[in-house]
Amino acid sequence: DAPGYFLTRTDRAAALIGCAGHPNLRMMFDCYHVAITEGDVAQRLRTHLPLIGHVQVASVPDRGTPDHGLLDYRAIFSLLDALDWRRPIGAEYRPTGPTADTLDWLALPARLTGLQERMSKT
Repeated sequence: DAPGYFLTRTDRAAALIGCAGHPNLRMMFDCYHVAITEGDVAQRLRTHLPLIGHVQVASVPDRGTPDHGLLDYRAIFSLLDALDWRRPIGAEYRPTGPTADTLDWLALPARLTGLQERMSKT
């Protein structure tokens, strides 16, 4: 989407975080970009979970609401719940109209798990 970024892979970000040695330094895990550049979002979430401070969601490949597209957010939200994720989840997507009219996807994690309740407390 925006060429020229220094960090384009989660493994490299994890290595730099390790080299920095600061316990408060965390990775912003953008599911959309990980899917586009690396694939296997679920495995990378599992691998890097201790270093992730924020998860961001958007559909693949159109960067729309996370209720459609190639990345199965039902599975991603279920995985986050199974991993007992309690940190922020954000959405950065291209709305198809007024943002308030595009928030139906928020019911997705609530139908599956208690993730939405935990999200609202963070």
